[in-house]
Amino acid sequence: MRSSYIRSLLRSLFSITLISAVISPFASAASSAPLESPSAEGELICHTDNPAECYPKVFSPTEEFQVIHDDQDLPPGLHVQLDIQTGQKRARLNVPTEENPALQGLPVDRSVVVIDSESPPDTPRIPPGAPEYDPVGKVKEPQEKNEGFFRALETVKSHTGNGEYVQSVQLSHALDELEELSHDIYYGLQIAEDTTALQGLFCILTNHDKEEALAQPLAARSDFLASSIISSAVRNNRPALHAVEASWDNIMQSHCTHRSYSLKHALYEQLAPSAGPSNAEEALEADFIRLNLAVLDGLIKSPKIRDEFLAHGGMKSLLRILLTPGDVWGPRRARAARIVSDTFLDEDVGAELGIWPKAEVLENSQCAKGQPDSLDDGCWEYHLEMVNDPSDAEWSRSLLSLLRSRRPGASQSRSPPPREEL
Repeated sequence: MRSSYIRSLLRSLFSITLISAVISPFASAASSAPLESPSAEGELICHTDNPAECYPKVFSPTEEFQVIHDDQDLPPGLHVQLDIQTGQKRARLNVPTEENPALQGLPVDRSVVVIDSESPPDTPRIPPGAPEYDPVGKVKEPQEKNEGFFRALETVKSHTGNGEYVQSVQLSHALDELEELSHDIYYGLQIAEDTTALQGLFCILTNHDKEEALAQPLAARSDFLASSIISSAVRNNRPALHAVEASWDNIMQSHCTHRSYSLKHALYEQLAPSAGPSNAEEALEADFIRLNLAVLDGLIKSPKIRDEFLAHGGMKSLLRILLTPGDVWGPRRARAARIVSDTFLDEDVGAELGIWPKAEVLENSQCAKGQPDSLDDGCWEYHLEMVNDPSDAEWSRSLLSLLRSRRPGASQSRSPPPREEL
């Protein structure tokens, strides 16, 4: 599969680059530092309330390899191993006279060993029910906080309090400020932990103000900035995603003054394109759905939000995007296909297998246009086999191949569907 192969190759190149970056510090430290093991006493790092799960802030090496936690400080003079598949590092006291066959023929310093295996042979087994280890650990506050960020957060809350949405120059400036800093782990977490601000951002995102959309460029619009803030805050930021999970039910049950239904309905039900062969405002609708997809792409990494999305027919909405013709929908189709692949089908990029699909393939007659089951999970192959737009060829072939390999009863054969007008 071409896209998965490219992603795997890029990850391998990144790993090699990372190894090159860490070789020099370890090499210089190994040549000059003493071999004594530092004391294990001192400051501890604790991610849970269980004292047995705490570990020293400064790594305490022995003559045996031990796993290095990401937030531990390393003393000089260590023999370090890096697993390029898992990213896990292990270390022990360095013995300069020791011969290490793993380094023979490798153009790397002897203080770094590259392990190209799934896991080290002595990786400790994690007991059932143990709390999940968070590699991020506690998010540290910056030495100098950006006061403009917190003023901007208060401005958003004052302009969207109680579900109200008041557009102003002050709000636009505040959204610009938050968007600029939302990529940072600390400030992303501050946004995610503020339930009132999050509710306000979701109200702005789902407002679908056509007048503003027509009057301003996409990147200057309030809904675009709200989408970017939410998606940036939770992307690659597990503490922020956990914080959103904690307040998710309250946020989704809330209402915004510009609509009579809940945010849950607005986020899920308005994800699919409107019915009809053509829409005079389909470019606007495509932009609105683009912003929803960007937010969904980050939030759906949460098992809680992912399961809720599935329960509310989210896959039917994504399939409808894939089946909507027209050039304006081309990037939306590709984005929707990638979300499905990365979330449910492609384990190379972190998909959790076995969540979707769970049903077997349906017959062609059940999936034909106009049938009540035509958008069910069992009809995805039927529709993907009918994609004939050359611009969609790459994502459609990749998605179809993955889907067939993950489908329950994948060995069953089926006749190709008849071509029909979408």
